[in-house]
Amino acid sequence: MHLEVLDPRRDSEPPGWEEFRQAEGLSAIWAYDVIAASSADSWARPLLTVFRETDPATGRDTGQDTSRDAGRDAGRIVGAVGAVYLGLRLPGSRRAPRPRREPILLDVRLPGHSNAPTWHFSDDVTAESRRHLLRLFERAARRHLGWGLAGVLYRMVAEPHLPAVARRGAIVRQSPGATVMPLRWSSEQEWIGSLSRNRRSTLRRQIRRIAEADDLVVAEGRARTDLDPAELAELNRRHTARLAARFDPRAPLPESYFAHLLGRADVNVISYHSTARRLLAFAIVYEHPASPAYGPWAALQPEEGGRKDLYFDSYARIVGRATANGAKQLLGGRGRVEVKQSLGFAYVPMSIVAVPRWAMG
Repeated sequence: MHLEVLDPRRDSEPPGWEEFRQAEGLSAIWAYDVIAASSADSWARPLLTVFRETDPATGRDTGQDTSRDAGRDAGRIVGAVGAVYLGLRLPGSRRAPRPRREPILLDVRLPGHSNAPTWHFSDDVTAESRRHLLRLFERAARRHLGWGLAGVLYRMVAEPHLPAVARRGAIVRQSPGATVMPLRWSSEQEWIGSLSRNRRSTLRRQIRRIAEADDLVVAEGRARTDLDPAELAELNRRHTARLAARFDPRAPLPESYFAHLLGRADVNVISYHSTARRLLAFAIVYEHPASPAYGPWAALQPEEGGRKDLYFDSYARIVGRATANGAKQLLGGRGRVEVKQSLGFAYVPMSIVAVPRWAMG
């Protein structure tokens, strides 16, 4: 194996990346242009590390960082790690991190992702090999980011993945878990009928209220050209700012990120506007034949002119679409766990693993 450490803002897309992404069923979050767009005017900068089978003709050493000549003699991609790195900054500052000039933290997660760790390997890569490759990733990141790299954080690590990153010197703590809904039904109405009596009646009332509202415009679809990415970015910024956790800082998703998502055929967007064309709420779904994922949701508060029922209406639409398409499960991300459990989601416990520099690699 050899690896490439890439800065999607500057480096061209590595050969074979899109083929790997599609073959492995990775969502639009992993598209190279989407990763690059996530860092515009941001204090968090992305890194993508790609693992390739060693090309016998080149004889490259295991673990060698070949990012500078990634276009030559490229072997098959068998794995990747998506991360962002950040430096010291004042609250509200958008200053970019400065490797080799200040302490840097490597945060293994991709913007917009909240269902699982942001590393992925082909099925033919064994568990032992995955653990080894993640250590190679850490060494390469240490070289790439320099002396200021203080450590690496692995977020959203479910129990089966812990052996790959836990080790002596690492700090392992429980973190907010994710949610997943097994889709055992053939229709939206079947799903609603499976819920508790109270949730069932409330949800039906909410859906009916939205359908009958004459001051509301609901639209849904892929590759949409009727939405303003700047408007989505601003509503998302305001929404996430209300929910920001002190120890889980997230850079706002910029306008360019939404611009790249909106044009994609594998991204479904549900939007709610007033008849005056004011954006009240939106939901983004990263489509997948078997496991669609509910992505960013953002909405105005009722005191700002928003409506309470939109969040639940979005779930009815997403579940209805997923069951109609024959999906096996719906990934619901983190947060609002009790509400999601009342809708049929199961809770998936997760941990965060902090690895200090001295224990990396």
